[in-house]
Amino acid sequence: MIKGYIGTYNTFDSKGVYQFGMDETTGRISRIQSFYAADDAKCVALAGNKLIITMSKENKGGIALLDKMTGELLDTALYENKTPCFIGYDSGFVYTANYHDGTVMIYQIKNDKLHLTKRIDIQTKAGCHQVILHDDYLLIPCLLMDEIRIFKRSEDFALVKILKFPQGTGPRHGVFNSEHTRFYLVSELSNEFFAYDVEDLHFKLIAKIALVSQTGQSKASSAAIRLTRDETCVYISTRGADLLSVICVKDEIKLIQQRNSGKHPRDFVLSNDERYLLTVNRDSDNLIIYKLDRDTKIIGNVVSETAVPHGVGIVLENEVL
Repeated sequence: MIKGYIGTYNTFDSKGVYQFGMDETTGRISRIQSFYAADDAKCVALAGNKLIITMSKENKGGIALLDKMTGELLDTALYENKTPCFIGYDSGFVYTANYHDGTVMIYQIKNDKLHLTKRIDIQTKAGCHQVILHDDYLLIPCLLMDEIRIFKRSEDFALVKILKFPQGTGPRHGVFNSEHTRFYLVSELSNEFFAYDVEDLHFKLIAKIALVSQTGQSKASSAAIRLTRDETCVYISTRGADLLSVICVKDEIKLIQQRNSGKHPRDFVLSNDERYLLTVNRDSDNLIIYKLDRDTKIIGNVVSETAVPHGVGIVLENEVL
């Protein structure tokens, strides 16, 4: 049995963060329950035996640190006007991106407390949507600026490069391969997939794929992107069009599958053995688990489904309980 956590938007029915169990043999969901009640607890990230969530309180936004075994609140850091839209964790540091404030915050976890170590101010309503680590650099997709801004950590996070996109692209989320020689990106506004060859800070575009047709694009907004562990395929969710896409990146880069999802698939993860894809759908208020073919990577039938109000973020533990 594996545990997972789901963050939700504020609604009358929402209870903040939910915890669920999943049988990795069958893909079946069990024991979904409220884990921690908080406003705007839409994003979740694991940090060892801790869980980091977004939250708002008394008109301020930020993050909270929880004990993931007990649900005990350990610390909060509420320094922003709105809650962040992204949380990342690496080697004792927490990275958040704030879409509305246009800021990136970096915290260090020490003795179960959150210590702010750096604040990067880009501009209000920059649409900062992710923090991507690349060697000594941070890549910040700025959706509303049609840019990725790159900062150098060892030079006090100085801005060293800007990757520009055509107006209306809306770069949202990206992922590197393990050697950081390939970079894959999804755009929210133009609903495109981009593939780059990478050498240091040189990004060479090698492929671009439209995820929806021009006629179906008005309400579509692509969201999450995941790379398989063998680095042969990328999965992408697109809201509005309510699609899950599979792109082969092993040899020839090509779209190999699109299938319908729940309504507004905001986020998804792959199970640890990559036999299942778990997606949270905000507008159909559910968590759906699909079977994956581990050879072809094709998304198969639904194996489990359960109600979750306004699900936004999902994370899955990597140890079997």
